[in-house]
Amino acid sequence: MDRRILIATSSILAVLVLLLIFVGGMFLGRELEVLRAEKFAQELPSVQKVQEVLQIIDHAYVDNVSDKKLIDGAVKGMLEALDDPYTHYLDAKHFDMFKEHTTGHFVGVGIIISESKNKELIVVSPIKGTPADEAGIKENDVITKIDDKPTKGMNSDQAVRLIRGKRGTKVTLTMRRENVKEPLVFSLIRDKITIPNVDSKVLESNIGYLHLHEFNGRTGKDLREHYNKLKSNGVKGVILDLRNNPGGILEEAVGVASMWIPSGPIVKIKSRTGEIKSENAVGGADKDMPLVVLVNKHSASASEIVSGALQDYGRAIIVGETTFGKASVQTVVDLPDGSGILLTTDKYLTPKGRMIHKTGVKPDIKVEVDSKAKDDVQQKKAIEVLQELISGKRKLKAAA
Repeated sequence: MDRRILIATSSILAVLVLLLIFVGGMFLGRELEVLRAEKFAQELPSVQKVQEVLQIIDHAYVDNVSDKKLIDGAVKGMLEALDDPYTHYLDAKHFDMFKEHTTGHFVGVGIIISESKNKELIVVSPIKGTPADEAGIKENDVITKIDDKPTKGMNSDQAVRLIRGKRGTKVTLTMRRENVKEPLVFSLIRDKITIPNVDSKVLESNIGYLHLHEFNGRTGKDLREHYNKLKSNGVKGVILDLRNNPGGILEEAVGVASMWIPSGPIVKIKSRTGEIKSENAVGGADKDMPLVVLVNKHSASASEIVSGALQDYGRAIIVGETTFGKASVQTVVDLPDGSGILLTTDKYLTPKGRMIHKTGVKPDIKVEVDSKAKDDVQQKKAIEVLQELISGKRKLKAAA
C-alpha cells in the first residue's frame, strides 16, 4: 500500500452514480488512471440505464427511499459483481475505522480475523492484553455469529464493521472451536486497541527474535528500533516471525525487506494492462546478519512480499508452512461523502517474477504445527536452522 493520491473528476450526475469510486483516494496501490471523457461517452447507455432505474424507483416504489441509499446500493452492487473478496465498499463510519486501523489504533475487541478457504470467518490471533485475549478467544476459533447476526456469507470487512463500535459498548461473539461440541459465547466490551507492531527478545545462544504482527504506518520505524536494540545486545542471528501476520501497507513491506536486501526490486507490481513496475529497496540494509523467517498459513499479503523477496535473494531461510497466497494490491479510494472503496488494482510478483496468488510462498523447510506439543515446534526448528547458519554448517541459497 503506498500513499499516492488518486484523483479523477466528473460533472455529470448520472455518471457519478456509477463512477463515484474514481473521485479520489490514497494508499495501497498504484495511482489510478484519470478516466477520460470518451470513456464516459462510450458507456453512456449503461449509465442511462442506472439513472432510469433510479427514476422508476423514485416514482413508483411503494415506500420512499433516499437517493443516498439507492446510490450506495448501486456502488455495492457494482463491486460485488466483480466477485473479488478483497474489493469492498465502506460507508463513512466504517471507512474512518479502516483508516484509523492503519495508524495502529482502533476501538474494538482485539482480534485479527480472516476468511478461510471455505469462506468462514476465523480468528487469526487475539491481540495480547485485549478484551478478546482476556476472555479466552483463541487462534483458529470460527466466528459463527456477531450479536444475533449469523456470519454465513459475510466477508471479513463486514464482520469488522459489526465488531467495532463505540468504546465501552458490548458486542457478543459466538464461536466454534475445534474439539469443543457446544458453541462458545463471548460477551466483550469494546475498548481502545493499540496494535503491538513488534515484540522482540533475546533467545538462547544469543539469538534475536522479532515478532512482527502487521504492516501499518509505524511498522518500519518500530521494527528498526527493536532490531537495533537486539544488535546492541550482541545477537549473532535473528528470527523474523511473520506467522499470523495478515499484511497491510505496501510501502512498509518494502521498507521491512530493505532492512536486509541492499538493492534491486523488493516486489514487482503488475497492472491490468500487463505493465510491470518494481518497488525497489530503499537502502540501509544489513547484509551480514544471519536471518531465518517464520511463516504459516495465515501469513498474507505484505508478509508474503517480505518472505518472498528474502527467499528470492537467498537472504534468509524460510521455515514453517506455505503462506496464505494473497498477491493482489488494493487501492483505497476516498469518496466525496466520506465513504470509501478498497479496489483491487494490481497483482504482485516476487523479485524473480514468481506469481504466488492462491499458491503462497512455500517454505524452504516445512514444519507443520503440532497442537499436542508443549513447545513451539516451528520456532524450535528456526532456532536450530539459525544456529547452523551462524556456525557455517548451513549456507544461504537463492530461490531458483
